[in-house]
Amino acid sequence: MEYWKRVLGRESDPDGRPVKPLREPAVEIEEPISLAECKKALRDLKQTASGPDGVSWSSVKSLGPGWLQYLFNSILACGYPTKSFKNSRTVLIPKTEKPSDPGEFRPLAIASVNPAKCSTLAIIWDGKNKRWLHDAKGQFKFRGSTLPALGVEESYKYLGLQYGSKGKLKTGLELLKGMLRELKEAPLKPQQRVFLLRTNILPKIMYYLVNGRVHQYTLRECDKCVRRFLREVLHLPHDTPDGGLDIDCFESLVPMYKWQKLVSLEEVPDNLVRDLSQLPAIRKRFQLKGAQTSFNNRAEYRMFWKNKLLDNLDGFGLGEAADVPQVHSWVTDGSSLLTGEMYIKCLKIRWNVWPTAARASRGRRQAPLCDAGCRQIEGLGHILQQCNRTWDKRGARHDRIVEFVGSQVERRGFNVIKEKSFATPRGHRRPDLIIYNKDRVWIADVTICADRGAGPMALARDNKIKYYTDEDLATEVAKVAGPGAQSVVGLVWNWRGCCEKKTDEWLKKMGVPIESRRLASVRVLEGSVWCAEVFRKRTGINFAQVGGRNRSE
Repeated sequence: MEYWKRVLGRESDPDGRPVKPLREPAVEIEEPISLAECKKALRDLKQTASGPDGVSWSSVKSLGPGWLQYLFNSILACGYPTKSFKNSRTVLIPKTEKPSDPGEFRPLAIASVNPAKCSTLAIIWDGKNKRWLHDAKGQFKFRGSTLPALGVEESYKYLGLQYGSKGKLKTGLELLKGMLRELKEAPLKPQQRVFLLRTNILPKIMYYLVNGRVHQYTLRECDKCVRRFLREVLHLPHDTPDGGLDIDCFESLVPMYKWQKLVSLEEVPDNLVRDLSQLPAIRKRFQLKGAQTSFNNRAEYRMFWKNKLLDNLDGFGLGEAADVPQVHSWVTDGSSLLTGEMYIKCLKIRWNVWPTAARASRGRRQAPLCDAGCRQIEGLGHILQQCNRTWDKRGARHDRIVEFVGSQVERRGFNVIKEKSFATPRGHRRPDLIIYNKDRVWIADVTICADRGAGPMALARDNKIKYYTDEDLATEVAKVAGPGAQSVVGLVWNWRGCCEKKTDEWLKKMGVPIESRRLASVRVLEGSVWCAEVFRKRTGINFAQVGGRNRSE
């Protein structure tokens, strides 16, 4: 007592350091408390246990809001609370394993009327009949009040898990199915459902599975439920490749997290806990038989699923998406850049799961040729880059990106000359944009190339730079843009919406924000969607190329 009297009774040490305000003073807290505030406080007040003053929760409820308003405003006006409000019960929490001095305890003060977190759960063992019984009668009292007993169907939450007399009430699979059903029925856009699934539901289920008993079968069924949900809300085919949405795989991650928890127990300073972690029965609870994969950390897990996606025929073209991940956040952040319908269509283009004749013929002996007479296999890459039916829409997709890039750099104070506004040497193609200021001139040309299967996007960029590095062209450009130092820039995207790394770096250097760079990739995908839809609607055939041959030839 002498130690704590000396510590708590002395004046605070003076502190002459200047105080830097974090925000404007909240002067509204000095305003009188309203009757509505008291009514709401009483309405929201839950059952509590009595503190040192002996005033019970039911007594406070019976006073009424008017009396509480008078009491609180009187204390606020006087600036001095009543003596009973200042009385508290102090509990000393040890700071060390074996405290030997009062200073090795941390005082915790409990004021009057704290929330009653106490209830009882009594299990009675009937040895004669070899069964256990649930005792629903309250057998425990505290300060004259009987603590409520949980019923057979009631539960309490411990470390985020619901427990009752029967143990853990819900399995992770049951909880996941219920949450997915609610998410599916909610009036949300598909991208919003994906966002809530990643940020809310999956972390909650992951915690539930890692900290409770679980079997490998349960993890596998949870993964199936998540993928079934995504296929339904995004209208995806059953053979859509895994990956691309950064969806956690429970069968892979839960064993890893459980093992990490076991390893952390081996490193705690408590000898008893360390010894318990070595017991076979304890280690068995942290290990799952038949785990699909074994990872040491999440980086290895992400690399595994990335390689699995890129090894797939449909996901192979996304290999360069990881070079500029910031422009692809629209896929998972629930943004409103796209309507729900367009979001689904863009995902199908991005993953190469748009319905085509080549995709429908997988597993057969021969893939059919394009029925527009192109003499090429009717795959998505052909439709979006080469097909006769979509040439005008491909041009519109290109022009839209040129217009977008030009408007973005023009907003940042640069001068922009469009393609048709200047002459070029005879036989030489005009570049899409000439961008200049008083010191520099950039000859910029946009291309939307094939995906990774046709070569890296850097190759398309280098070809553009090589083509437009021409002395005659430089002379003509100097006539309209001035004598500033010239450089050629190739701006490259592929039809999946992936942006070439140097392209993103140049746009960033020109002051184009990440939101606009992200929107450029979305615009490319929208153009690819229009090309794919036009191909499906048009029926024109190039008979000169067909030459009388049927489609299978």
